[in-house]
Amino acid sequence: MEEKTERPSPDYGNWVPKRLLGLCAAVFFISAALLAASFLPCVRTSAALRAALWALRAVLAALCCLAAISFKILYRAHRDFSYSGGRLSDKILDYVVENLRWDGRGKILDIGCGGGALAVKIAKRFPEAEVTGLDYWGLKWDYCKEQCEKNAAIEGVGERIKFIRGDAAELPFKDGEFDAAVSNFVFHEVGSQPDKKLLVKEALRVVKPGGGFVFHDLFYRAGTYGSTSALEAYLLELGAADIRMKKTAGEIDMPEYLRGKIFLATGGMIYGTK
Repeated sequence: MEEKTERPSPDYGNWVPKRLLGLCAAVFFISAALLAASFLPCVRTSAALRAALWALRAVLAALCCLAAISFKILYRAHRDFSYSGGRLSDKILDYVVENLRWDGRGKILDIGCGGGALAVKIAKRFPEAEVTGLDYWGLKWDYCKEQCEKNAAIEGVGERIKFIRGDAAELPFKDGEFDAAVSNFVFHEVGSQPDKKLLVKEALRVVKPGGGFVFHDLFYRAGTYGSTSALEAYLLELGAADIRMKKTAGEIDMPEYLRGKIFLATGGMIYGTK
């Protein structure tokens, strides 16, 4: 009897990378070790040095507490976002695709494709689509081009997706080259463009008239995009046939703590037809 070869699982990474959890753990253990060492017997010191030592102990204790709390929150978020755990990342991508006004024929661009999850989902949802995934794949994230290509191959859509390295601030495509474009929580991370509103304009540039688009990001975070009214006014100036903006945290099924300010409270979607 032939043994069945187990199909490998795709690796789409996690929005809360393991290296961040490792950093929190390292800070905790180093601070705890230094704090314990500070209580070892030592030669007699002056009152000033003793006061300084107690101040140092207070700082180390605070670091221990902060690292422990951060690890607990981030570990829970890592589990909830995981594609094999809470699957929140997958739910968010489904939500993006559901808001895309496109018939699935022609070319579509995924800006900031990460590990390829959204590009693969679109290719599987729309069998006639030609998908391009673009990312800078910086050292900050646990993603790379080879990982994307492997994931697409595992999912059976490798022949309809191509992945290229590029900058969302200067997309290497002609005006109107794509029938649709999507992006999911990417623009606020693009360091090459300080004015994040211009990333929306650049993304729309490569969509042909009548094409659909969905851009999901922290559009309601004033420190990144300015006031909501100013952003809405700017969007109207872009001249799309139909362009809308809405908050999204309340529309996606997720644990309540992830709707908080440090996670997705300021999440929003810009979508419509060019």
